Amino acid sequence: MSDIHLIYKEIRKRIVLLQYEPGQVLREKELAEEFKTSRTPIREAFIRLEQDGLVKIFPNLGTIVSEVSFKQLKDVFELRSYLVRLSGRLAAARIASEELDRGRELVEKMKVEQDVRERMRLDMEIHDLINQAARNQELVKTLAGLRDKAVRIWAFDRSEAPSLENIAEEFEEILDALERRDEDESGRLLEQHARRFVDHIRNLIFG
Repeated sequence: MSDIHLIYKEIRKRIVLLQYEPGQVLREKELAEEFKTSRTPIREAFIRLEQDGLVKIFPNLGTIVSEVSFKQLKDVFELRSYLVRLSGRLAAARIASEELDRGRELVEKMKVEQDVRERMRLDMEIHDLINQAARNQELVKTLAGLRDKAVRIWAFDRSEAPSLENIAEEFEEILDALERRDEDESGRLLEQHARRFVDHIRNLIFG
């Protein structure tokens, strides 16, 4: 794998899903060997990840996975809940039939998937698909950054997270609303989905 964007996406996914733990040192040489590339694409991926706030680069020391910031919780959740509603409304007007088909394929995979982390990854992929369907790249970029921060917190829960129950059914409702081009309902359901996630995280952290 030599494409910088693909390497960046894979390392980002591992950080977000806590395959790389907060505080873990990421070594250019080891990753270059794994991805069968030179150190330069790894270094460039690290620079992008630092801009995302997911790693910190220390000259002559290395690259370290950033700690999860619980202080950002309130701001992240408030902004994300608002923006996913906007994403849903825009996607309802602009989504293509092949995107709806792909969304339904992902939902079917989610229904039979037993691994919690893989279901989380599928959740992320469906959200990305809907955000891309909104056809607003600034919104896509903002929501991706907020999603990464939120999912890293979610991944701290090592149990069968209650927030994963009925998640496939929720996405089916959302996709049905998108297919009907119902902007209000698409936005409402996506915001409801996001707020359910927020409630779970609050319970996880504060009991």
